[in-house]
Amino acid sequence: MDNMLPSVLQTNAVDENQSAQIESVIQEADNHSWVSGKFGKSKFVLAKKGSALSTDGVLMWKTIWASYAPDTTDRFASFVRTSGGCNLIKNCRLYMGGRLVSETREVGQKIALDNNFIPYDARVEILDEKLVGNSRYYYDKTDGLLTLANDKMYGEVGFRSPTANEGATLECAVRLDQLFPVLRDTMLPSTLSGDMIVEIDWEGEWAECMCESGATAFTDTERVFEVVRPRLHLDYITFADEVANALDAQINSAEGMTIPYRQQVLVKSNLNALVHNNTAGRQDIELGFSGRSVMKVYVQKVSSVANPLLRNTRSDGLLQEKLQLIVNNRNIFDREVEQVSEMYSYLGQTADKPAYLLAGTYNQVGTLTGNANTFATDIELPQLAVGTTTITSVRLNYQGRQRYLGINLAKVRGGSAGSNDTPSNSVQVGEAPIVLRMSYNSASGGTDEASNNGESKGAYSLNIWVECVRALVIRNGVLDTINM
Repeated sequence: MDNMLPSVLQTNAVDENQSAQIESVIQEADNHSWVSGKFGKSKFVLAKKGSALSTDGVLMWKTIWASYAPDTTDRFASFVRTSGGCNLIKNCRLYMGGRLVSETREVGQKIALDNNFIPYDARVEILDEKLVGNSRYYYDKTDGLLTLANDKMYGEVGFRSPTANEGATLECAVRLDQLFPVLRDTMLPSTLSGDMIVEIDWEGEWAECMCESGATAFTDTERVFEVVRPRLHLDYITFADEVANALDAQINSAEGMTIPYRQQVLVKSNLNALVHNNTAGRQDIELGFSGRSVMKVYVQKVSSVANPLLRNTRSDGLLQEKLQLIVNNRNIFDREVEQVSEMYSYLGQTADKPAYLLAGTYNQVGTLTGNANTFATDIELPQLAVGTTTITSVRLNYQGRQRYLGINLAKVRGGSAGSNDTPSNSVQVGEAPIVLRMSYNSASGGTDEASNNGESKGAYSLNIWVECVRALVIRNGVLDTINM
Protein backbone atom coordinates (compact mmCIF):
# COMPACT_ATOMS: atom_id res chain seq x y z
CA MET A 1 0.00 0.00 0.00
CA ASP A 2 1.89 3.04 -1.28
CA ASN A 3 1.76 6.11 0.92
CA MET A 4 2.84 9.35 -0.73
CA LEU A 5 1.86 11.40 2.31
CA PRO A 6 4.40 14.18 2.99
CA SER A 7 6.10 13.74 6.33
CA VAL A 8 4.83 17.12 7.52
CA LEU A 9 1.26 15.77 7.49
CA GLN A 10 2.02 12.61 9.40
CA THR A 11 0.73 12.61 12.95
CA ASN A 12 4.01 11.22 14.35
CA ALA A 13 6.43 13.40 12.36
CA VAL A 14 9.10 15.25 14.33
CA ASP A 15 11.60 17.66 12.82
CA GLU A 16 13.17 20.19 15.16
CA ASN A 17 14.69 22.05 12.20
CA GLN A 18 11.30 23.05 10.80
CA SER A 19 9.56 26.20 11.96
CA ALA A 20 5.77 26.40 12.10
CA GLN A 21 3.10 28.63 13.52
CA ILE A 22 -0.07 27.44 15.28
CA GLU A 23 -3.26 29.48 15.30
CA SER A 24 -6.06 28.42 17.65
CA VAL A 25 -9.66 29.19 16.76
CA ILE A 26 -12.90 28.64 18.68
CA GLN A 27 -15.68 28.32 16.13
CA GLU A 28 -19.40 28.41 16.91
CA ALA A 29 -21.79 26.22 14.92
CA ASP A 30 -23.01 27.77 11.66
CA ASN A 31 -26.30 26.00 12.24
CA HIS A 32 -27.70 24.23 15.32
CA SER A 33 -31.22 22.85 15.74
CA TRP A 34 -32.90 20.78 18.44
CA VAL A 35 -36.11 18.72 18.42
CA SER A 36 -37.12 18.31 22.06
CA GLY A 37 -37.01 14.70 23.26
CA LYS A 38 -35.81 13.43 19.87
CA PHE A 39 -32.51 14.65 18.39
CA GLY A 40 -30.38 17.62 17.43
CA LYS A 41 -28.10 18.60 14.54
CA SER A 42 -25.10 20.91 14.30
CA LYS A 43 -23.14 22.03 11.24
CA PHE A 44 -19.74 23.71 11.16
CA VAL A 45 -18.12 25.17 8.04
CA LEU A 46 -14.48 25.28 9.05
CA ALA A 47 -12.42 28.40 8.49
CA LYS A 48 -9.66 28.20 5.89
CA LYS A 49 -6.45 29.02 7.68
CA GLY A 50 -2.81 27.99 7.58
CA SER A 51 -1.42 24.98 5.75
CA ALA A 52 -3.19 22.13 7.57
CA LEU A 53 -5.80 21.35 10.21
CA SER A 54 -4.08 19.81 13.22
CA THR A 55 -5.34 16.56 14.74
CA ASP A 56 -5.82 17.84 18.29
CA GLY A 57 -9.08 19.76 17.81
CA VAL A 58 -11.91 19.48 20.34
CA LEU A 59 -15.72 19.47 20.16
CA MET A 60 -17.32 21.23 23.16
CA TRP A 61 -20.96 21.60 24.19
CA LYS A 62 -23.24 22.35 27.13
CA THR A 63 -26.32 20.50 28.33
CA ILE A 64 -29.25 22.25 29.97
CA TRP A 65 -32.18 20.67 31.83
CA ALA A 66 -35.14 23.00 32.23
CA SER A 67 -36.68 21.04 35.15
CA TYR A 68 -33.71 21.67 37.45
CA ALA A 69 -35.23 23.16 40.63
CA PRO A 70 -33.12 22.24 43.70
CA ASP A 71 -34.75 24.85 45.92
CA THR A 72 -38.14 23.19 45.69
CA THR A 73 -37.65 19.63 44.40
CA ASP A 74 -35.27 16.75 45.21
CA ARG A 75 -35.13 15.53 41.62
CA PHE A 76 -31.89 15.42 39.61
CA ALA A 77 -30.47 14.07 36.36
CA SER A 78 -26.92 13.00 35.60
CA PHE A 79 -24.89 11.43 32.81
CA VAL A 80 -23.99 7.73 32.91
CA ARG A 81 -21.06 7.42 35.32
CA THR A 82 -18.85 5.29 33.06
CA SER A 83 -19.23 7.40 29.91
CA GLY A 84 -20.12 10.90 31.02
CA GLY A 85 -21.72 13.00 28.29
CA CYS A 86 -19.98 11.43 25.27
CA ASN A 87 -23.02 9.25 24.51
CA LEU A 88 -24.97 12.42 23.65
CA ILE A 89 -23.14 12.33 20.29
CA LYS A 90 -25.05 10.02 17.93
CA ASN A 91 -23.34 10.31 14.53
CA CYS A 92 -20.71 12.54 12.94
CA ARG A 93 -19.57 13.33 9.40
CA LEU A 94 -16.59 15.15 7.87
CA TYR A 95 -16.74 16.54 4.33
CA MET A 96 -13.91 18.01 2.26
CA GLY A 97 -14.68 19.65 -1.07
CA GLY A 98 -18.11 18.00 -1.15
CA ARG A 99 -16.68 14.51 -0.54
CA LEU A 100 -17.64 12.48 2.54
CA VAL A 101 -14.22 11.74 4.04
CA SER A 102 -15.19 10.25 7.41
CA GLU A 103 -18.43 9.10 9.03
CA THR A 104 -18.88 7.31 12.34
CA ARG A 105 -22.29 6.15 13.50
CA GLU A 106 -23.12 5.56 17.17
CA VAL A 107 -19.87 7.41 17.76
CA GLY A 108 -20.65 8.23 21.41
CA GLN A 109 -20.96 4.53 22.18
CA LYS A 110 -17.67 3.86 20.39
CA ILE A 111 -15.92 6.62 22.35
CA ALA A 112 -17.24 5.12 25.60
CA LEU A 113 -15.74 1.78 24.51
CA ASP A 114 -12.40 3.36 23.58
CA ASN A 115 -12.18 5.20 26.91
CA ASN A 116 -12.01 1.83 28.69
CA PHE A 117 -8.41 1.57 27.48
CA ILE A 118 -7.35 4.67 29.41
CA PRO A 119 -5.77 3.99 32.84
CA TYR A 120 -7.84 4.62 35.94
CA ASP A 121 -5.88 7.66 37.15
CA ALA A 122 -6.25 9.40 33.78
CA ARG A 123 -9.96 8.60 33.64
CA VAL A 124 -10.56 10.08 37.08
CA GLU A 125 -8.34 13.15 36.74
CA ILE A 126 -8.91 13.98 33.07
CA LEU A 127 -11.87 12.21 31.44
CA ASP A 128 -14.26 12.68 34.36
CA GLU A 129 -13.51 16.39 34.24
CA LYS A 130 -13.98 16.65 30.47
CA LEU A 131 -17.06 14.42 30.21
CA VAL A 132 -18.65 14.93 33.67
CA GLY A 133 -18.50 11.24 34.55
CA ASN A 134 -17.54 9.47 37.77
CA SER A 135 -15.06 6.60 37.52
CA ARG A 136 -14.14 6.54 41.22
CA TYR A 137 -14.43 3.36 43.26
CA TYR A 138 -12.82 1.69 46.27
CA TYR A 139 -12.78 -1.68 48.00
CA ASP A 140 -14.68 -1.86 51.26
CA LYS A 141 -12.34 -2.85 54.08
CA THR A 142 -14.99 -4.96 55.87
CA ASP A 143 -16.23 -7.24 53.09
CA GLY A 144 -13.69 -6.58 50.30
CA LEU A 145 -16.41 -5.73 47.76
CA LEU A 146 -15.84 -3.20 45.00
CA THR A 147 -17.84 -0.10 45.96
CA LEU A 148 -18.68 2.70 43.56
CA ALA A 149 -17.95 6.11 45.08
CA ASN A 150 -21.08 8.11 45.79
CA ASP A 151 -21.73 11.16 43.64
CA LYS A 152 -21.34 14.63 45.09
CA MET A 153 -24.46 16.04 46.72
CA TYR A 154 -26.17 19.34 45.86
CA GLY A 155 -24.00 22.30 46.80
CA GLU A 156 -20.74 20.30 46.72
CA VAL A 157 -17.97 20.85 44.20
CA GLY A 158 -18.31 18.25 41.45
CA PHE A 159 -22.13 18.01 41.52
CA ARG A 160 -23.01 16.29 38.22
CA SER A 161 -26.57 17.41 37.46
CA PRO A 162 -27.17 19.71 34.48
CA THR A 163 -28.95 22.95 35.33
CA ALA A 164 -31.42 25.24 33.57
CA ASN A 165 -28.84 28.05 33.39
CA GLU A 166 -26.76 27.95 30.24
CA GLY A 167 -24.04 29.99 31.88
CA ALA A 168 -23.65 27.62 34.85
CA THR A 169 -24.51 24.19 33.48
CA LEU A 170 -22.29 21.21 32.63
CA GLU A 171 -19.84 21.40 29.72
CA CYS A 172 -18.30 18.42 27.93
CA ALA A 173 -15.40 18.08 25.51
CA VAL A 174 -14.33 15.31 23.09
CA ARG A 175 -11.26 15.22 20.86
CA LEU A 176 -11.92 15.35 17.13
CA ASP A 177 -9.66 12.37 16.45
CA GLN A 178 -12.10 10.29 18.51
CA LEU A 179 -14.93 11.43 16.27
CA PHE A 180 -13.03 11.14 12.99
CA PRO A 181 -10.41 8.33 12.88
CA VAL A 182 -8.83 9.91 9.79
CA LEU A 183 -7.23 12.43 12.16
CA ARG A 184 -5.34 9.60 13.88
CA ASP A 185 -3.44 9.01 10.63
CA THR A 186 -2.95 12.44 9.06
CA MET A 187 -3.44 16.15 9.33
CA LEU A 188 -5.76 17.53 6.66
CA PRO A 189 -4.56 20.14 4.14
CA SER A 190 -6.59 23.32 4.56
CA THR A 191 -5.67 24.88 1.21
CA LEU A 192 -7.85 22.68 -0.99
CA SER A 193 -10.71 24.17 -2.97
CA GLY A 194 -14.15 23.65 -1.48
CA ASP A 195 -15.31 23.79 2.13
CA MET A 196 -14.37 21.55 5.01
CA ILE A 197 -17.61 20.73 6.88
CA VAL A 198 -18.29 18.94 10.17
CA GLU A 199 -21.79 17.66 10.95
CA ILE A 200 -22.89 16.29 14.33
CA ASP A 201 -26.10 14.37 15.09
CA TRP A 202 -27.05 14.61 18.78
CA GLU A 203 -28.93 12.02 20.84
CA GLY A 204 -32.03 13.63 22.34
CA GLU A 205 -33.82 10.66 23.92
CA TRP A 206 -33.75 10.75 27.72
CA ALA A 207 -33.63 6.97 28.19
CA GLU A 208 -30.43 6.74 26.12
CA CYS A 209 -28.37 9.23 28.12
CA MET A 210 -29.71 10.34 31.50
CA CYS A 211 -29.86 8.69 34.92
CA GLU A 212 -32.50 9.75 37.46
CA SER A 213 -32.04 10.34 41.19
CA GLY A 214 -33.58 12.11 44.16
CA ALA A 215 -36.65 11.54 46.34
CA THR A 216 -39.17 13.04 43.88
CA ALA A 217 -40.36 10.88 41.01
CA PHE A 218 -39.96 11.94 37.38
CA THR A 219 -42.74 12.47 34.88
CA ASP A 220 -42.38 12.64 31.11
CA THR A 221 -42.44 16.42 31.35
CA GLU A 222 -39.17 16.41 33.32
CA ARG A 223 -37.50 13.90 30.99
CA VAL A 224 -36.35 16.53 28.50
CA PHE A 225 -32.87 18.04 28.03
CA GLU A 226 -31.13 20.09 25.36
CA VAL A 227 -27.62 20.41 23.94
CA VAL A 228 -26.65 24.06 23.53
CA ARG A 229 -23.63 26.07 22.36
CA PRO A 230 -21.77 23.39 20.40
CA ARG A 231 -18.43 24.73 19.21
CA LEU A 232 -15.07 23.57 17.91
CA HIS A 233 -11.65 24.43 19.29
CA LEU A 234 -9.33 24.04 16.29
CA ASP A 235 -5.60 24.38 15.74
CA TYR A 236 -4.32 25.38 12.30
CA ILE A 237 -0.64 24.90 11.45
CA THR A 238 1.22 27.19 9.07
CA PHE A 239 4.45 25.62 7.87
CA ALA A 240 7.58 27.49 6.87
CA ASP A 241 7.36 28.98 3.38
CA GLU A 242 9.56 26.38 1.71
CA VAL A 243 7.59 23.51 3.27
CA ALA A 244 4.19 25.08 2.53
CA ASN A 245 5.18 25.76 -1.09
CA ALA A 246 6.38 22.18 -1.58
CA LEU A 247 3.14 20.84 -0.07
CA ASP A 248 1.01 23.06 -2.33
CA ALA A 249 3.04 22.02 -5.37
CA GLN A 250 2.48 18.33 -4.63
CA ILE A 251 -1.23 18.82 -3.99
CA ASN A 252 -1.68 20.64 -7.29
CA SER A 253 0.50 18.31 -9.35
CA ALA A 254 -0.76 15.51 -11.62
CA GLU A 255 1.09 12.97 -9.46
CA GLY A 256 -0.51 14.33 -6.28
CA MET A 257 -0.61 12.28 -3.12
CA THR A 258 -2.41 9.27 -1.70
CA ILE A 259 -3.18 9.22 2.02
CA PRO A 260 -4.41 5.89 3.47
CA TYR A 261 -6.53 6.30 6.60
CA ARG A 262 -8.81 4.26 8.82
CA GLN A 263 -12.58 4.43 8.74
CA GLN A 264 -14.99 2.98 11.34
CA VAL A 265 -18.04 1.43 9.68
CA LEU A 266 -20.98 0.40 11.86
CA VAL A 267 -22.91 -2.80 11.13
CA LYS A 268 -26.10 -3.15 13.16
CA SER A 269 -27.61 -6.55 13.81
CA ASN A 270 -29.58 -8.56 16.38
CA LEU A 271 -29.30 -11.84 18.23
CA ASN A 272 -32.65 -13.60 18.17
CA ALA A 273 -34.53 -14.37 21.38
CA LEU A 274 -34.48 -17.93 22.76
CA VAL A 275 -37.97 -19.01 23.77
CA HIS A 276 -37.20 -21.79 26.24
CA ASN A 277 -34.81 -22.38 29.16
CA ASN A 278 -31.52 -24.20 28.58
CA THR A 279 -31.60 -23.65 24.81
CA ALA A 280 -28.56 -23.12 22.62
CA GLY A 281 -28.51 -20.44 19.96
CA ARG A 282 -26.06 -19.62 17.18
CA GLN A 283 -26.10 -16.93 14.53
CA ASP A 284 -23.86 -16.10 11.61
CA ILE A 285 -23.82 -12.35 10.91
CA GLU A 286 -22.51 -11.32 7.51
CA LEU A 287 -20.49 -8.13 7.85
CA GLY A 288 -19.56 -7.77 4.18
CA PHE A 289 -16.33 -5.87 3.27
CA SER A 290 -15.49 -8.03 0.27
CA GLY A 291 -12.41 -6.68 -1.49
CA ARG A 292 -11.63 -4.28 1.37
CA SER A 293 -8.65 -3.95 3.72
CA VAL A 294 -9.79 -4.46 7.33
CA MET A 295 -7.89 -3.74 10.54
CA LYS A 296 -10.13 -4.50 13.52
CA VAL A 297 -13.61 -5.49 14.67
CA TYR A 298 -15.32 -4.36 17.89
CA VAL A 299 -18.66 -5.73 19.16
CA GLN A 300 -21.15 -4.22 21.62
CA LYS A 301 -24.16 -6.30 22.81
CA VAL A 302 -27.15 -4.69 24.52
CA SER A 303 -30.02 -6.77 25.90
CA SER A 304 -33.65 -5.66 25.75
CA VAL A 305 -33.75 -5.28 29.56
CA ALA A 306 -33.59 -1.65 30.75
CA ASN A 307 -30.57 -0.59 32.80
CA PRO A 308 -31.23 2.64 34.78
CA LEU A 309 -27.55 3.08 35.77
CA LEU A 310 -25.75 2.40 32.48
CA ARG A 311 -28.64 2.91 30.05
CA ASN A 312 -27.49 1.49 26.67
CA THR A 313 -23.86 2.49 27.16
CA ARG A 314 -22.82 -1.05 28.03
CA SER A 315 -22.11 -4.47 26.52
CA ASP A 316 -23.96 -7.31 28.22
CA GLY A 317 -22.27 -10.67 28.56
CA LEU A 318 -24.14 -13.61 27.05
CA LEU A 319 -24.66 -16.84 28.94
CA GLN A 320 -22.12 -19.45 27.73
CA GLU A 321 -20.94 -16.97 25.10
CA LYS A 322 -18.77 -18.12 22.21
CA LEU A 323 -17.13 -16.15 19.42
CA GLN A 324 -15.66 -16.86 15.99
CA LEU A 325 -14.75 -14.65 13.02
CA ILE A 326 -14.54 -16.04 9.49
CA VAL A 327 -12.37 -14.15 6.98
CA ASN A 328 -11.67 -15.42 3.46
CA ASN A 329 -13.60 -18.59 4.34
CA ARG A 330 -11.19 -19.37 7.18
CA ASN A 331 -11.69 -19.26 10.93
CA ILE A 332 -9.54 -16.60 12.60
CA PHE A 333 -9.38 -18.70 15.80
CA ASP A 334 -8.51 -22.40 15.72
CA ARG A 335 -11.56 -23.01 17.93
CA GLU A 336 -14.46 -20.89 19.14
CA VAL A 337 -13.41 -18.44 21.85
CA GLU A 338 -15.47 -19.36 24.93
CA GLN A 339 -13.29 -18.48 27.91
CA VAL A 340 -14.01 -15.02 29.30
CA SER A 341 -10.30 -14.55 30.02
CA GLU A 342 -9.52 -15.13 26.33
CA MET A 343 -12.15 -12.62 25.24
CA TYR A 344 -10.66 -10.05 27.59
CA SER A 345 -7.16 -10.73 26.27
CA TYR A 346 -8.26 -10.39 22.63
CA LEU A 347 -10.03 -7.11 23.46
CA GLY A 348 -6.76 -5.68 24.78
CA GLN A 349 -4.84 -6.98 21.76
CA THR A 350 -7.31 -5.27 19.44
CA ALA A 351 -6.72 -1.88 21.03
CA ASP A 352 -3.00 -2.62 21.47
CA LYS A 353 -3.33 -1.70 25.16
CA PRO A 354 -5.01 -3.20 28.27
CA ALA A 355 -8.71 -2.73 28.95
CA TYR A 356 -9.09 -1.11 32.39
CA LEU A 357 -12.49 -2.54 33.31
CA LEU A 358 -13.93 -2.80 36.82
CA ALA A 359 -13.58 -6.26 38.35
CA GLY A 360 -16.71 -8.31 37.67
CA THR A 361 -17.97 -6.22 34.75
CA TYR A 362 -16.55 -8.73 32.25
CA ASN A 363 -17.96 -11.83 33.96
CA GLN A 364 -21.44 -13.30 34.40
CA VAL A 365 -24.37 -10.92 34.15
CA GLY A 366 -26.52 -9.91 37.10
CA THR A 367 -26.77 -10.59 40.82
CA LEU A 368 -25.13 -13.87 41.82
CA THR A 369 -25.32 -15.93 44.98
CA GLY A 370 -22.98 -16.05 47.95
CA ASN A 371 -19.41 -14.92 47.44
CA ALA A 372 -19.70 -14.82 43.64
CA ASN A 373 -20.61 -11.10 43.68
CA THR A 374 -17.78 -8.60 43.28
CA PHE A 375 -19.82 -5.38 43.68
CA ALA A 376 -21.39 -3.81 46.73
CA THR A 377 -25.12 -3.30 46.32
CA ASP A 378 -25.63 0.43 47.00
CA ILE A 379 -24.81 3.77 45.43
CA GLU A 380 -26.06 7.33 45.79
CA LEU A 381 -26.43 9.49 42.68
CA PRO A 382 -26.76 13.31 42.73
CA GLN A 383 -29.41 14.47 45.23
CA LEU A 384 -30.00 17.05 47.95
CA ALA A 385 -28.31 15.16 50.78
CA VAL A 386 -26.64 11.83 51.54
CA GLY A 387 -29.17 9.13 52.40
CA THR A 388 -32.17 10.77 50.77
CA THR A 389 -32.47 7.92 48.26
CA THR A 390 -30.15 4.96 47.81
CA ILE A 391 -30.02 2.83 44.66
CA THR A 392 -29.58 -0.83 45.61
CA SER A 393 -29.37 -2.42 42.14
CA VAL A 394 -25.66 -1.88 41.44
CA ARG A 395 -24.86 -5.59 41.13
CA LEU A 396 -27.69 -6.25 38.69
CA ASN A 397 -26.82 -3.24 36.56
CA TYR A 398 -23.00 -3.46 36.60
CA GLN A 399 -21.83 -7.07 36.91
CA GLY A 400 -21.13 -8.53 33.46
CA ARG A 401 -22.19 -5.33 31.69
CA GLN A 402 -18.91 -4.32 30.01
CA ARG A 403 -18.10 -7.42 28.04
CA TYR A 404 -17.07 -5.73 24.83
CA LEU A 405 -15.45 -7.95 22.21
CA GLY A 406 -12.48 -7.14 19.98
CA ILE A 407 -10.70 -8.92 17.15
CA ASN A 408 -7.42 -7.64 15.70
CA LEU A 409 -6.73 -8.59 12.07
CA ALA A 410 -3.27 -7.00 11.92
CA LYS A 411 -0.66 -8.88 9.90
CA VAL A 412 2.16 -7.74 12.20
CA ARG A 413 1.99 -7.95 16.00
CA GLY A 414 4.35 -6.87 18.74
CA GLY A 415 6.61 -3.86 18.92
CA SER A 416 6.02 -0.82 21.09
CA ALA A 417 2.45 0.15 21.94
CA GLY A 418 0.69 1.57 18.89
CA SER A 419 3.68 1.08 16.56
CA ASN A 420 1.74 -1.35 14.35
CA ASP A 421 -1.61 0.42 14.61
CA THR A 422 -1.49 1.80 11.07
CA PRO A 423 -3.71 1.43 7.99
CA SER A 424 -0.98 -0.51 6.21
CA ASN A 425 -1.17 -3.22 8.88
CA SER A 426 -4.45 -4.69 7.70
CA VAL A 427 -5.72 -7.82 5.97
CA GLN A 428 -7.17 -7.91 2.45
CA VAL A 429 -10.60 -9.54 2.30
CA GLY A 430 -11.40 -11.60 -0.81
CA GLU A 431 -14.74 -12.18 -2.47
CA ALA A 432 -16.28 -13.98 0.50
CA PRO A 433 -17.77 -11.61 3.11
CA ILE A 434 -16.54 -11.45 6.70
CA VAL A 435 -18.82 -13.48 8.99
CA LEU A 436 -19.17 -13.00 12.75
CA ARG A 437 -20.43 -16.16 14.50
CA MET A 438 -22.00 -15.76 17.93
CA SER A 439 -23.09 -18.72 20.09
CA TYR A 440 -25.03 -18.38 23.34
CA ASN A 441 -27.47 -20.14 25.69
CA SER A 442 -30.55 -19.35 27.73
CA ALA A 443 -30.40 -19.98 31.46
CA SER A 444 -31.55 -23.28 32.93
CA GLY A 445 -33.03 -21.54 35.97
CA GLY A 446 -30.19 -22.51 38.30
CA THR A 447 -29.52 -20.51 41.45
CA ASP A 448 -26.65 -18.44 40.06
CA GLU A 449 -28.65 -17.73 36.90
CA ALA A 450 -31.85 -16.52 38.55
CA SER A 451 -31.26 -12.82 37.96
CA ASN A 452 -30.55 -13.19 34.22
CA ASN A 453 -32.89 -16.10 33.51
CA GLY A 454 -35.39 -14.00 31.58
CA GLU A 455 -32.76 -11.69 30.11
CA SER A 456 -30.74 -14.57 28.63
CA LYS A 457 -33.81 -15.65 26.63
CA GLY A 458 -34.40 -12.18 25.21
CA ALA A 459 -33.09 -10.55 22.05
CA TYR A 460 -29.85 -8.53 21.93
CA SER A 461 -28.98 -5.54 19.76
CA LEU A 462 -25.48 -5.55 18.28
CA ASN A 463 -23.28 -2.61 17.31
CA ILE A 464 -20.35 -3.97 15.29
CA TRP A 465 -17.68 -1.42 14.34
CA VAL A 466 -15.39 -2.60 11.55
CA GLU A 467 -12.20 -0.57 11.18
CA CYS A 468 -11.32 -0.63 7.50
CA VAL A 469 -9.01 1.34 5.21
CA ARG A 470 -9.82 4.12 2.76
CA ALA A 471 -7.58 6.67 1.05
CA LEU A 472 -7.62 10.35 0.20
CA VAL A 473 -6.44 10.88 -3.36
CA ILE A 474 -5.43 14.50 -4.06
CA ARG A 475 -4.40 15.39 -7.62
CA ASN A 476 -4.46 18.73 -9.43
CA GLY A 477 -5.85 20.31 -6.29
CA VAL A 478 -8.95 18.07 -6.33
CA LEU A 479 -9.73 15.57 -3.56
CA ASP A 480 -11.38 12.18 -3.98
CA THR A 481 -11.79 9.12 -1.73
CA ILE A 482 -11.39 5.44 -2.59
CA ASN A 483 -11.80 2.15 -0.74
CA MET A 484 -8.70 0.03 -0.28
